[in-house]
Amino acid sequence: MGKTTLMHNLLHALPNVKTLTSYTTRAPRESDEPGEYNYISQEEFDRMQAAGEFLWTAQAYVNHYGTRKADIDIALANKDTLYMPVLVLSAVKKLHEYANEVGKTGNLHSMYIHIEDEAELRSRFKERGDKPEEAEARIQECKDWNEQAKNLGVPFIWLEAQKKREDIVDDALAHIKAAGIE
Repeated sequence: MGKTTLMHNLLHALPNVKTLTSYTTRAPRESDEPGEYNYISQEEFDRMQAAGEFLWTAQAYVNHYGTRKADIDIALANKDTLYMPVLVLSAVKKLHEYANEVGKTGNLHSMYIHIEDEAELRSRFKERGDKPEEAEARIQECKDWNEQAKNLGVPFIWLEAQKKREDIVDDALAHIKAAGIE
């Protein structure tokens, strides 16, 4: 199970969950949740970045991603809704640092989906429609993620991707309920 699939399942399992919209230069995928992304041109992305609108930006393969600081402020201030952003590790680190700066760390809970199996990753990228060369580039990026996540200094809720999908969702729901954030 990947990040977007987990988010999809949690959105349907919990009534007060919303996506935290990010901006991307990539084309939409069938697996994208409604409201997960605003799809913009590279020029518009560059303009927003130059204007300092994003708290974080990241590049994955040839695509750019970012989340606006204004949207993050709204999410961190709202205790009645659980916002689900799908982020790369560098963005999670920036988000935790920012939440600490504004005194909202108690409103932030991050999950990390741990996966070691390259064949499983390749299968998942193929299943979601990635081109083979993009999938291989993403697998190379993923190789260091587990170690980076361990050393990031972020209190992750660890989920094991090798489990059945329904078990991963159950684990995530159990963590959410235990934290009282449902």
